[in-house]
Amino acid sequence: MTTDLYIYKKEIDWSALHFGVNIPVSLQNIFYENINIKLQKGETKKIKLLVDGTEYPAILTNINFDETKYPTHKELSQIRWIPNSKIAKKLRAIFYSSYNYLSAEKEKLENKKKQLSVPAEMREYLAIYSTVFDDVFSVECITNNEIVEAKKAIRNYDELEIEQIIQAKDNSTLIEKERTTKIRKLDKTIGDNLKCLYEYKCQICGLFIGEAYDTTVIHSHHIEYFSVSLNNNADNIMVICPNHHGIIHATNPIFNREKKLFTYPNGYSEGLKLNLHL
Repeated sequence: MTTDLYIYKKEIDWSALHFGVNIPVSLQNIFYENINIKLQKGETKKIKLLVDGTEYPAILTNINFDETKYPTHKELSQIRWIPNSKIAKKLRAIFYSSYNYLSAEKEKLENKKKQLSVPAEMREYLAIYSTVFDDVFSVECITNNEIVEAKKAIRNYDELEIEQIIQAKDNSTLIEKERTTKIRKLDKTIGDNLKCLYEYKCQICGLFIGEAYDTTVIHSHHIEYFSVSLNNNADNIMVICPNHHGIIHATNPIFNREKKLFTYPNGYSEGLKLNLHL
């Protein structure tokens, strides 16, 4: 199995701090492929979550539900724990900012089951990776403090420089030194996985640049600029060749997500030849 393979990034909410996380339906096939496991509906498997070098027990489950009552429901997989478990306590300690905010907001509610979210400027995340072991998952915790540090570290760089730093193999870059290791690692890993998904071909022109030379020259590009959003979700990353990457940063075209179409300032429009994830 591939080691250190990114699976999913989850925004921290009340459920994540007490009960676990859902694996989105759109990611479940890739999820099970990556971990070499396929649970049938109703099946569970004991797993371990590796956080800051310590293993915590959890349960991977394919939820059992009545198909006669919910005929349109698809399978739903979850990584679960209970509120007084060690992993739940660990996450509440790490994400104390989110936990304190959500606890205070929950006290104000008459309906305690109402879903609450953390304000955009306070959001925190956990990222899940597979490991060489089918039953062990690595968890990266990205706190709001780390996000603030990342914003400080990149404020004097333009977008193209930031993307070059993220994709660099040299771990001694400035952003690495300025305590943004987790964010850089997550972003680079997602980009590398998408490059594999597209077999190192540009999503815009469809070309495999470097094939004749037995090498790969392909970039990962943030649709909504990382320098503005710090959004490193897979749906904000595109795999493109150096030529298109340079053109996009030189002209700043508008990307229509619905039509999957770039419109350039001179009126020229260009769609995607390859699209497996947007």
